[in-house]
Amino acid sequence: MAELKAPRRTQEERRTATRTRILDAAVESLLERGYAATTVGEVQDRAGVARGTLLHHFPTRVDIMVAAIKHISDRRVEQFERELKLIPSDTGRLAALVDLAWRDLNSPMFFAALELWVAARSEPELRDALVPVERELFSRIHESMLSVVGAEAVDPRLPTLVQFTLDMLTGLSMSTILTSNLGSREVLLRRWKTALSVLMGELDATQLVARSRRP
Repeated sequence: MAELKAPRRTQEERRTATRTRILDAAVESLLERGYAATTVGEVQDRAGVARGTLLHHFPTRVDIMVAAIKHISDRRVEQFERELKLIPSDTGRLAALVDLAWRDLNSPMFFAALELWVAARSEPELRDALVPVERELFSRIHESMLSVVGAEAVDPRLPTLVQFTLDMLTGLSMSTILTSNLGSREVLLRRWKTALSVLMGELDATQLVARSRRP
């Protein structure tokens, strides 16, 4: 019996695979070594491609970083939307969404993005590329969270509470950079879930005070 051969990849498929390998290498370097050390040479070595191949796809370091911004954003949205579909229908939706948002905002991809945020403060070209991508990313996550809750059309509080959740957890995640101790953050997450239930009228306000006293 003749051995079946895998179909030959098209030129576009090969091109996409090479770009993905380069961008994955850039993200890996951002995480492990930081923005300053993520040079063209570092990315080339990690990707295992020839210099000419890398420069064909990304002529400059800025081109790599700009493409990495979109690459990170797409990966985060894909992961977020996959996990959204796994939330059981009989679970507390708001609490589950807080957990999901926290996993995204405390993930390696978020911290890779954070390296670019910091660099973009003083690099206008990078900032100009970053702002619209991050705006679209948070808009898509916000809309996805609302679609899961499923009550945004009848409860005007939800869009604001979802936005508060994203902003609060973003800041909370950034506070973990200097220490890996997540204990105090986990307490805040539990308290925020309780606060959401109070703000949605599901719990009496006294419950927030009572639960906040717990360790």
